[in-house]
Amino acid sequence: MMETSDRNFWQSLGFLRLSLFALVFANMLLPIIEAQLITGADRSLWHILATLIAPVMAPVLTVVLLIEYVMSLVHAADAEGELRAHYQRIGRVELAVMLVTLIFWVPFFVQMFA
Repeated sequence: MMETSDRNFWQSLGFLRLSLFALVFANMLLPIIEAQLITGADRSLWHILATLIAPVMAPVLTVVLLIEYVMSLVHAADAEGELRAHYQRIGRVELAVMLVTLIFWVPFFVQMFA
């Protein structure tokens, strides 16, 4: 029974929200993949993606997640009953994704600006 409700929840998140989560996690995986698996030239596409594009996209994606969280709060405030609980659950998932993103990227930016 729980598996069905979990699957329905992930389906109810919608394509755009799931795509945003996928972009955020892909952005975190790029530096890991580049550091562990890719060897060779410093000017390879993987190196450029991991060292230039991913760090630039991290704050952008974090702000987009924050805006999405605020929109979930707005929808939850307007809704009642089960729909309100649904948007509150979506907000908690978005906060969790944002927290994981911050835990991953903050040390990088602290080291870069120190």
